[in-house]
Amino acid sequence: MILLYIFVFAIVSGCILIFSDRRQKGESIVRYGLKSIVFFFALYYFLLSAVKLCLGSIQNTLMESFWDAEISTYIHYGIPLIVVCVVAPVLFLLLFAKRARCIVAVFDFLWVLVMPAAFILSGKISNLAYCLLFVLCMLGSVAYSFIFYGEIEYIEKQKLKKYLWDAFPCICAWVVMTGIFLPNELFLSNSEEFSAGFLPFFLICLLGSVLMGVLIALTGAAFLPKSLFRIWYLAIAGISCAGYVQNLFLNGALAAMNGEQQTWPILVQIVNVGIWLLIIGAVIAGAYHNKTIRNLCKGLCIYIVLIQVATLGWLIITADFGENNKSAALTTQGSLEIGWENNVLVFVLDNFDSSWFEALCDEDPTIVEPLSDFTFYRNGTSQFAHTDTAIPYMLTGTKWDAQQGNYLSYAYQNSDALNRIAQKGVKIGIYTDLPLLSESVYKDLENYSGSVTRKYHFAQTYATMLKTSMYKVMPFVIKPSYEYYSDEINDMAGAKNIWSIHNDLLFYNRLLEDGLMIQEGTDSVFRFYHMRGPHAPFYLSDDMKYDATGREVTLESQARGSLKIVYEYLEQLKTLGKYDDATIIITADHGQGNILDSEQNSGQPDKTSRPIFLVKSLKEHHEQMEISDAPVSQKQLLPTILQAFGAEYDGYGKTFEEIQDNERYERTYIDIYGGHTIQFMIHGHAAELENWSVKEAVYQ
Repeated sequence: MILLYIFVFAIVSGCILIFSDRRQKGESIVRYGLKSIVFFFALYYFLLSAVKLCLGSIQNTLMESFWDAEISTYIHYGIPLIVVCVVAPVLFLLLFAKRARCIVAVFDFLWVLVMPAAFILSGKISNLAYCLLFVLCMLGSVAYSFIFYGEIEYIEKQKLKKYLWDAFPCICAWVVMTGIFLPNELFLSNSEEFSAGFLPFFLICLLGSVLMGVLIALTGAAFLPKSLFRIWYLAIAGISCAGYVQNLFLNGALAAMNGEQQTWPILVQIVNVGIWLLIIGAVIAGAYHNKTIRNLCKGLCIYIVLIQVATLGWLIITADFGENNKSAALTTQGSLEIGWENNVLVFVLDNFDSSWFEALCDEDPTIVEPLSDFTFYRNGTSQFAHTDTAIPYMLTGTKWDAQQGNYLSYAYQNSDALNRIAQKGVKIGIYTDLPLLSESVYKDLENYSGSVTRKYHFAQTYATMLKTSMYKVMPFVIKPSYEYYSDEINDMAGAKNIWSIHNDLLFYNRLLEDGLMIQEGTDSVFRFYHMRGPHAPFYLSDDMKYDATGREVTLESQARGSLKIVYEYLEQLKTLGKYDDATIIITADHGQGNILDSEQNSGQPDKTSRPIFLVKSLKEHHEQMEISDAPVSQKQLLPTILQAFGAEYDGYGKTFEEIQDNERYERTYIDIYGGHTIQFMIHGHAAELENWSVKEAVYQ
């Protein structure tokens, strides 16, 4: 939105400039008009970035700075910009007179070269970086106009086709590799991670790459001087070759995109950068004057294109597209419906650690006022450290067995907990990601659907896939700028009625718009709401706004925001008169992760992990929230739920209420990642680090 906003003002200024400047003879009015619009676009982008910089938004991009902008914000900035967009071109002509056209031309090609380079190096251009780069480009263009004043020679119209044809293989190699081959290779190798079909995904990559290639080619032809055009496309060829080598030979084993940053030794990074500089430098220096070498470089780019197209074709032919039902999903059906008499409501706020909750309470004691009827079990632990095992455990209570292989595959097979609930006539709604469940429980769920149509978001899909490609092809020193989270893959495709654990604001908005209601003919419901909670990256602010960039929201802000959603739900329960008829559990799938001391390499944890446990039974009332030090864990979750419905819970352990404060027994916490398995033992209060120890560690 902000880019379109700036573009409109740039068009106005560009038109004023070209019709005011009588010196544009010898140059097409179209080319001069285009350069003028780009110049003023860059100028107004700079002015807004400078304002945001002064307001403290230093490391964010301009788009990130306007993430929560409303109409009033655009009006506020628009009034002075209306004046500026009229005055700026007139003042520019008065200051520089006959040098104005030269300044515009030089600035544009500097800007076109510098800004993409800066973006590639850092993955974004912050307000501070843009302001500095803009000033440098402006100073360079003004200095050139005074020192080397003269006409800039561009590619003649009649020779444009020849120059573009020379650049075509180089541009094509980069576009095909980053926009077509690598994204589709990622899809075909991990089809289960993508929630929609392959054909629309492929078409988006193809169309996006064509548009990207055309944009790159036309930008170079329109703004670069004739003398720089060859260096420019040879640099693209060098980057393409270096990226190909990086992906094929230098990357080694890249870590899974689970939010943890991968690092490489400094020496490895230095050598890696050296290889890149050697390849790019050799291509430019060798091919610039030597036609034979230049043709060889173009041939190498064609080879990169052909080998990747052939490889992709083989992957498509041999792919098995029938393994996963892309139409299956857990919908929002019943998420706002409860029963008449006895309901169990579980809110799973992902990654919400008790230490963070305690910090929020210390900062603002009023935050717990809506929880006056709850008991806070601050000595609680989770069974697992990660969501992919924690959620199945919470729904099955199945003990982990290292000999069984994949936990999810046997957890549901060895548990009848959900079936016991269903046999009591309870309507069950599990609102989480479908891959966290097993087909064996679909029949018990009212919100499972096997026929949901998902649609890819064009711009979001292509941008995300470019990001994944850049992570693969960039040198190690730049890779951190392109790290992505697996949620970004899931967010590329969606449907209106699919439950999302990535954007809690959707649930909040439905609560406000549609409201909680009683399901006709239903006595009892079991609702299991898996929400994002304070899990990074942070999108939800405590004033209930969604920051798609995930850069300006803090952990604390998102934690407060997720609690506000639960509080709104509780308030609507009270309005319906069903608050007393509900057993309510507010918890997390796990607490803070990465507790093993990785810096000191001691083999022991350097912090604790305690998911929140806030429990309210039927008709339970207190003057204020009670606090318990009972040594509980997620093992108490299913017994408490089963008991609430009057179902047998033998074999599943004790309820929360059955665990006494003075009980002492060992609890386990299991961290499974990358084939490694670490078992922790907790011998006392879980908040005290000295009570945590590593029982067994198996590294693969």
